[in-house]
Amino acid sequence: MKTVYKILLAAASVFFVSGLIRICGLSDYIYFNKSFLSAALFLLTVFLSGRTWKEISRNKRWGITAFFLSWLLIFTEILGGSLRLLENQGGVVITAGSILWMFVCAFFLSWLLEPAFFGLLNLCWRLEKTSGVRSGKELKGIFLLSWLVLFAGWIPCFLAFYPGLYCYDMIWQWSMFDSGMYSTHHPLIHTLFAGGIIELGKTLGGSYQAGLALHSLVQMGILTGCMAFALRWLAKCRAPRILWLGTGSFYLFFPFFPVSSISTTKDIIFGGLMLAVFVCLCDMVMEKRIYRGWKLGAFLFAAVLMGLFRNNAVYGLAFLAVCLFAAAGIGRLQKPSGHENGNDQYAAGFSRDGRRTARRPMTFTAQMAILLSVVILGIQGGFWGLEKGLHAQKGSVAEMLSMPVQQLARTYVYHQDDISMEDKTLLFSYLPEENLNGYKYYVSDPVKAGLNQEYLEENTGDFVKLWAGLGLQYPKEYLLAPLYNMMGLWYLGGDSSCYVEYEMSEPFDEEHAVETRSILPGLREVYCWFTDENLQENLPGLSIFFYTSFYVWAVLTAAFFALARRKYLHQIPVLFLGGYILTLVLGPCVTVRYLLGVIMAVPVLWICVTREEA
Repeated sequence: MKTVYKILLAAASVFFVSGLIRICGLSDYIYFNKSFLSAALFLLTVFLSGRTWKEISRNKRWGITAFFLSWLLIFTEILGGSLRLLENQGGVVITAGSILWMFVCAFFLSWLLEPAFFGLLNLCWRLEKTSGVRSGKELKGIFLLSWLVLFAGWIPCFLAFYPGLYCYDMIWQWSMFDSGMYSTHHPLIHTLFAGGIIELGKTLGGSYQAGLALHSLVQMGILTGCMAFALRWLAKCRAPRILWLGTGSFYLFFPFFPVSSISTTKDIIFGGLMLAVFVCLCDMVMEKRIYRGWKLGAFLFAAVLMGLFRNNAVYGLAFLAVCLFAAAGIGRLQKPSGHENGNDQYAAGFSRDGRRTARRPMTFTAQMAILLSVVILGIQGGFWGLEKGLHAQKGSVAEMLSMPVQQLARTYVYHQDDISMEDKTLLFSYLPEENLNGYKYYVSDPVKAGLNQEYLEENTGDFVKLWAGLGLQYPKEYLLAPLYNMMGLWYLGGDSSCYVEYEMSEPFDEEHAVETRSILPGLREVYCWFTDENLQENLPGLSIFFYTSFYVWAVLTAAFFALARRKYLHQIPVLFLGGYILTLVLGPCVTVRYLLGVIMAVPVLWICVTREEA
């Protein structure tokens, strides 16, 4: 790149950053224009823009991928930081023009970050041809030892919070189990599992304290078993020892894992099963063939069971299946290359001139799509059987309205003096003013709790008209509400997505009361230290690993990594995680427990996509 172009890029980056500071209302706090900061940015851009251009010229595919990722990350960081400033102290100008300014500013700053992403694309580990195959006995030993170490390593956490954490939705689920009046609002299989284990523990131990302790130990065993299964697979793949030990250490020492494992929420069993199913998908992708025999049966059982433990999981699987059917269909329309490999297994059915010589065999992607369709049918059948068998009532419609009620609440809070009295009266018919004023940008539960469901069901049309009408009047709030609500999926700057429960919920009656009787109170205080405020104030840099957005970005980056290196089949495990993440976009909030399976899968995903054959 010519020097004059480097200077122009550097000048543009300084100009747009200066304007960005004014947009964010920080001119009185950051003296950018008359400080060394502007000169440093200018010189850094001059230096790195040349390197970035060389990388793009040398490998356009990798260079453009790295540049796009750097632009996307910088843009989301600028936008997220601006939105947090707007919510916490105001003074930020959010208009179409200011968003465009951020968009362009991110482009000029991307020249600084591109080398980091380009270097990331060079990451790989090689499986040497001389590497032997581990025997089944050896892999079994690795699995059992890993399971034992993880389970034993989490025992101190169990003792610190003994007998466990009765929290989240369990207050309603335990009441359902006790009364026998079930609702599909919560996964029925988890209500049966948790309630049954606690009652069994009471029968064996004589109290609900013992019942909750048994539940904690069983759930710990399941989650650590799924982690050990992942470590076994990494050993089977001959992953480098440092990567294997790093993944195992992450599972053992990351504080949110043991705390979550003793919490009474559906997301723990679901997360463990999600990890196990993800590992199986990676295994089939690596082997380039679908399971057969008992392995196929075990996979179907685990995948269906996973779907039954979380109501929205089936939508993520459906997304993946649709993508695979589309890929298989496009593949059949393309002219084959005349050679067979892992990505185009149908090519053997054609002659050199491209004419059909035999029936084209089914591709791996088509087989996988059909397999997932069977899983989806199994999940739906399981839901139907449980609902009919338990005579369960339909769940609350409020769960599907998290985003609309957030949009309405935000509009009311910021424009209540402008909304017509007629619209206000109708709005209060659905949502009390108290709940509307309780709006929090990161969670919809305070607003959603007041939804008049009976009135909504009788007047659905009026609700839709009200929602659409206010949206046309205040489109800015309707766009900001989902951006704020799902910050935990896209903004790395930190938000409330590290939230974990450390306290017991109130019992639903006196008979079913449980309480914390910590055996290691000092350790309990250590675990309870990991809160949003403490992480942001006291763990610079490291705090990013405690927020869900980091792991979403890890999945997104892995997707582009696989595309840049033409590892198209590796998009299957990526889309498995991505499809589930998409189901959280319209959810009530983003927290660790919702993404537990994704967090556990990320190190396995990266070891999978960075593997290269010798």
